[in-house]
Amino acid sequence: MKLILIRHGQTQWNASQRYQGHTDIPLNDTGRQQALRLADYLVKDEAVEAVYCSDLSRARETAEIIGRAFKLQPHPDHRLREFCFGKWEGLTFTQVYAAYRSEFEQWFNNLEEFRVPGGESFSDLASRSLEAIEEIKKKHAGTAVVVTHGGVIKAMLCRIRANSDPWQETVPPGSLTRIDFLNERIEIPHIGLAV
Repeated sequence: MKLILIRHGQTQWNASQRYQGHTDIPLNDTGRQQALRLADYLVKDEAVEAVYCSDLSRARETAEIIGRAFKLQPHPDHRLREFCFGKWEGLTFTQVYAAYRSEFEQWFNNLEEFRVPGGESFSDLASRSLEAIEEIKKKHAGTAVVVTHGGVIKAMLCRIRANSDPWQETVPPGSLTRIDFLNERIEIPHIGLAV
């Protein structure tokens, strides 16, 4: 089974370095171009049998663009949403650090278990999103595309590679991460590949 994880294309909040989380921010023009490039890249070499996505519009629109290339309708799933940043959503990184310094430092040092104010922990994100991904893996023997968010992709990588540090993973908007599940082993030929 081949799982192609796509981080949605760029939004205006990505460009201005704002925490998005569950706030429904649409793609900007750059994000739409990224989605078109991903579709062109995938249709050349992949036999995609299904497209899944977060139910947030930035992921849905990216998935729709990719799905059209394969004549597939994306299947939205709320469990594939980004990390819920609670009260931090809409704020820039600088604003969060200024207003929530103590909480930010606790979150940075204990990402797995610390819940951001009004949000969730990395463990919460991993539990809900990986449940959805496991269901997708059981349904498909071939290639499935999952258009989701940076936090979900990092959670998947951290669960597969025990020594993985989510702060060190680079998964930019409009990028591709490929995970091949091959009988007794897992290969990850691409992480955060920009096409």
